[in-house]
Amino acid sequence: MVQINIKNVSKYFGDVRGVDNASITIQEGEFFTLLGPSGCGKTTLLRTLAGFYQQEEGDIFFGDKCINNLPAYKRNIGMVFQSYAIFPHMSVFENVAYGLKARKIQKKEIERRVMEALEMVELSHLKDRQPSQMSGGQQQRIALARAIVIHPGLLLMDEPLSNLDAKLRLKMRSDIRDLQKRLNITTIYVTHDQEEALAVSDRIAVLNNGKIQQIGKPYEVYLRPMNKFVANFIGSTNFIHGTIQGIDENQFANVIIENTKFNIKVTKNFGGNIIYSIRPEQVKIKRNNTQFKGPFIKGRIIDSLFLGEKVEYKILLLNTGKHLQVHEYSVAYDQLMKVSDEVEVYLNPEEAVLFDQSGEEVLNIYGSNTSNSSFETV
Repeated sequence: MVQINIKNVSKYFGDVRGVDNASITIQEGEFFTLLGPSGCGKTTLLRTLAGFYQQEEGDIFFGDKCINNLPAYKRNIGMVFQSYAIFPHMSVFENVAYGLKARKIQKKEIERRVMEALEMVELSHLKDRQPSQMSGGQQQRIALARAIVIHPGLLLMDEPLSNLDAKLRLKMRSDIRDLQKRLNITTIYVTHDQEEALAVSDRIAVLNNGKIQQIGKPYEVYLRPMNKFVANFIGSTNFIHGTIQGIDENQFANVIIENTKFNIKVTKNFGGNIIYSIRPEQVKIKRNNTQFKGPFIKGRIIDSLFLGEKVEYKILLLNTGKHLQVHEYSVAYDQLMKVSDEVEVYLNPEEAVLFDQSGEEVLNIYGSNTSNSSFETV
């Protein structure tokens, strides 16, 4: 278990920055995820930490030790790859024991540690089986056991679940999280799957084009995205274009979206075009028993998708012709809406995030009693 300090690290491929001036501190025992789309730099950063790549700029510290020039085999890292990288001609036991044999560990100690690792991943009863006779989930457990058996100070995992089917992926991510917490190994996990990152991580770094866009706890990057890219990449959201027309002495701005004006407290004096971002589950459809006071905006349902625990609606806003995504959870059968139903929706300003027109700057503080509930149609 070790603290990792990444300080101003850049990695180039020709003229392209695979990693662009990354700085992160990862605490001992933390489950830290690098999240982003394909080509964003997350795997490049992971491989630089592992010693497979050498950065052109910046420093990497394991604890107090700078490991810039330390070869990969001396970094005491366990790594789990997307492809498993299991030796097909070796048994399960031999695969897990491989790293210990390379380290010249005594035979009895190898046997003890291999069986201990196989017990942790629930494969001890299959120690003599060949990997070719095993499922994808079992092979991934072999790879995990092989990574932890060497007692690494740092565990690196590169898209470890992407080759598994959806149901098995859910189970494995839970098992990996439980095992990591039991062993208390500092872990850096790479994925492009937003739900996976939210489920397993203590903290997440969102990357795009080699740059770190935001670092935070799962609820922070989801509810308080620092820019439009993060808001759009983590889950789904509605972006509604509007304007700010004046701010009073208490920092309440006159925000106009969809021909409706209401007040939201903002963090700076700002006027002009904005982007109003609100999650589909935070948009509420007006019902007979609704407690919301407004603003309500008229629309028509143009698509409905029933997914069991939730219903996804696509709504055409009648004022502007724009589309809105709305998710409703645990809806009673007799409350399901139909295509062509006319509805009114509530865009709660206390659950919205305001960005400037470029989408790079947040103008309000999410969830901090930001609205003074003053609404009107314009």
